[in-house]
Amino acid sequence: MLKSINLSETYLYNHRFRQESKKEFELTRKNIEKIKRIAFKQISYPELKEAYDYVDNLFPRVKVKNISIYKVAAIDLKKMGYGGAEGFYDRISKIIVVCGTRKPFIPVDRRYHAEAKVTKDEVVVHELCHYCYVFEGNRSVSSEMREEFAYGWSIGYLKSKGYSDEYIIKYNFLPYLINISYEQATKNILAKNKISNREYDSYSIFENKEFNRKYSGKIFLRAKEIAMEKGQKLIDSYSKKIEEGTGCLDEEVDDSNRFNILDL
Repeated sequence: MLKSINLSETYLYNHRFRQESKKEFELTRKNIEKIKRIAFKQISYPELKEAYDYVDNLFPRVKVKNISIYKVAAIDLKKMGYGGAEGFYDRISKIIVVCGTRKPFIPVDRRYHAEAKVTKDEVVVHELCHYCYVFEGNRSVSSEMREEFAYGWSIGYLKSKGYSDEYIIKYNFLPYLINISYEQATKNILAKNKISNREYDSYSIFENKEFNRKYSGKIFLRAKEIAMEKGQKLIDSYSKKIEEGTGCLDEEVDDSNRFNILDL
């Protein structure tokens, strides 16, 4: 049964949302100020020239060669809550941050060895694409839409390094794509074993543990299959776009009218 919300409840909900957003904004602002103070290096053009040039050729009006990138020690990023990030673009301050130290392999699931194997220049290309996404007028709240754009437009750079489609999917895309494929994989396994969504949602803590013990491996393998399909579809679509020229948009495109390549 639908529950109606009166004006008082609506006000309280909006007030809480504004307060939480304000706190998050303030925390991010403080973190960015700290990053600028403790960064042990600032990367600027022509360092990592190939990475800058690649993105600049795709999005010439963004002028990415003017962007400085802050390089911060992994331990400091972890303390601020960015422990798993190789890099990120902050839309509030409009700066790019990359992790200064990184293990060559980052296991997502130790049993199945889903690994990220990315170099610093590849991280920079990815984050510069995020910067361009916002500059070009995109305002999507969907993280998948933003990641599609950054991963997709990075493909030309990765291929220029001689990487095969299989390599790109396995070491650049797979850890992220597996993560966003779990929900669909779980639904597939539920349907295959004739378990309704309603039944699954009503499971007790014990029943959830038993389900995970019995099906977690199958869910992971299914998520990996879905992720591989998404990765290939992403490469096929954006390879054509890159061949057509730059990534600049003449006007803002509404999310509802865009083809989300990650939604199979």
